[in-house]
Amino acid sequence: MREMMTVHEHFDVQKAFEHIAALSRMRRLAGTPGEIEARAYIHEVGKDTGVAFQDEEFSYSTAPLKLALPATCLAIGAISAAGSLAYLMSTRLVIVLGVALLAVIYLGFKWSGAFEKFASKGSGRSSNIVGKIEGAEPTGAVLISAHYDSKSQLMPVALRASLFMLGFATAILLGLFLVTTGILATTGHSSLGSRVVFYVSLLPSLLMFALIFNATGNRSPGAMDNASGVAVILEVARVIAERPLERFDLIVAAFGAEEFGLCGSISYLLAHEEELMRRPFYMLNFDMPFSRSGNLMVNTGFELPPVRTSKMLNGLVRSVGKRMGLRVRGVYMPIGAAADHVPWVKHGFEATGLTCAMTRIHSTGDSIDRVNREGMRRVGEATIAILRELDQKNATQGSSPGVAF
Repeated sequence: MREMMTVHEHFDVQKAFEHIAALSRMRRLAGTPGEIEARAYIHEVGKDTGVAFQDEEFSYSTAPLKLALPATCLAIGAISAAGSLAYLMSTRLVIVLGVALLAVIYLGFKWSGAFEKFASKGSGRSSNIVGKIEGAEPTGAVLISAHYDSKSQLMPVALRASLFMLGFATAILLGLFLVTTGILATTGHSSLGSRVVFYVSLLPSLLMFALIFNATGNRSPGAMDNASGVAVILEVARVIAERPLERFDLIVAAFGAEEFGLCGSISYLLAHEEELMRRPFYMLNFDMPFSRSGNLMVNTGFELPPVRTSKMLNGLVRSVGKRMGLRVRGVYMPIGAAADHVPWVKHGFEATGLTCAMTRIHSTGDSIDRVNREGMRRVGEATIAILRELDQKNATQGSSPGVAF
């Protein structure tokens, strides 16, 4: 095994950019001809590299994205506005409305549960594209994944993210304020009725209402999000296919319909969860895996209160990055952001994601010239090193199902 670790394996960044260029010519919103073209392209790449990809079809619903999230924003905005009016009218109902607001916000933090409950039930049809490179003596499996669909949105992603974070933050403050002032009013220390405070308190409702006015389209080339992620897993698969892992099967998955609520990832998880739980399993997801600086960025947590991704895999990314002379930064995904590894983490699997924040995604500006070539090369080389080290650790130490070594 030590001899194997000294062999230099070349991640061809030129091939990766060829994949990005090809996929960027296709507008890949789920359910459109561009998605079908992308699927065919990935199959062709698999044939050229010796990885036999298969389609795993699934159904999905757009309701969580198109209905559940806007409904949550509408509810928070409406209760915020009602709380502001109750404050202005000096009624002690502010306590009830404050508690109701905080309760709805808490449920809003758990929005990913709506995706899992409804994402696999609907009239939409898509496919995950899955291949396997069998290990020499496999005792477990590693999944590397990326979504291949894309979308555009009317509202710029930077504005949408700002509205989400500011909207939720100010709504939490308003809820706490309403509860506090209501309690004080019951003790004879009323501070209700200030018009200045009333006008300021309207901010969260305005922010949340603004989030409703967005629309999804199919105008983005999707080079960064997420042709870059697909390019990484395809090129890593080519390298590993030439010399498979010893103790792990490598599963390579291009997930569909991620932009409608992680639908492909959830579908694959629910279909294969039982079999994958029987032996050691690890997941690395790639969603805009490069960074402007060329260093590595790994998702360490999401939602509120924070749900942590795999400590073991994140540590492995950091140790490999350090050995390669790369800085590794942890990234927290705020409210309104998610990626395909999220449901796997919530189901108890060792999973994490290599990702970064880009402002021009979901727009016509998501073009190949914005993809950092050196960043792609580094994340590709690091991924190969991570897989080899994970394989070596398993061979020398062994592991049990569901237990990190």
